[in-house]
Amino acid sequence: MNIPIELLVFALSNRKVNPLRLFLYLKSQGSGYVSWDEEQKEKTCLALEIKSPKTLQANLSWLLKNGWVTMNSKRESVRVVSYLVLAKKLNFQSATGAIYEQQNFNNFRPFIYAAVVTYYLHYKDRIARQSARKQGRTTSNCRYRDLPADYLAKVLNLGKSTIVRYRQKAWDAGFIKMKHRFKPLLLPIEELEFCRIYGDEEAWQLVIHNNQVKIQLSNAITSYIHLRTKPSLKKHIQARQKVDPIKEGF
Repeated sequence: MNIPIELLVFALSNRKVNPLRLFLYLKSQGSGYVSWDEEQKEKTCLALEIKSPKTLQANLSWLLKNGWVTMNSKRESVRVVSYLVLAKKLNFQSATGAIYEQQNFNNFRPFIYAAVVTYYLHYKDRIARQSARKQGRTTSNCRYRDLPADYLAKVLNLGKSTIVRYRQKAWDAGFIKMKHRFKPLLLPIEELEFCRIYGDEEAWQLVIHNNQVKIQLSNAITSYIHLRTKPSLKKHIQARQKVDPIKEGF
């Protein structure tokens, strides 16, 4: 399943992971229409480990309200809209998708965390390479790359502690791997506590590592998530960018 990355970003930023998970599960059950009788509801709750029918209904209601699915009461079926429809609704700017290869949706949350981290790792690296080329510099290929929690918190409009927690869950699930990074500091160990008490906020980044005071830098990250362009989204985005607003009457 190749899921548009901006759909994952939207769900994470707006705390709509559960409705998205239901949407994707329904999408995986058929080509557009899915029966919605009691048997299917029970099957869905079991597959997504939803304990309460009220929770299932709440997630479905959000999807209906926002036009991600439509209901045919007579046929007792749900129609799941295409990614392209959502791309138009949410004004996607990227045609990138993340490959979700799992057979069930039990580890979907850490997958989302990892996929979004991976996307911004690539994005930040691409910007750095473009900047280096303009300045006539070369950049080295490195498996582990830097992505500060502050950066991700800002682009997703989430708290830094939330990002750190999400990142850890992605690591625990095996979707990403992180390495701690340190920078040596010429500071006697006995003065560390004084710096922590009277220093600025960055003083709490000072740690003792290998019997030496060091600054703890942001973790270096590598990812096992595969990103792939979605041709239909790419075509849609390119066509939209070619539109002349004056001719279209906007």
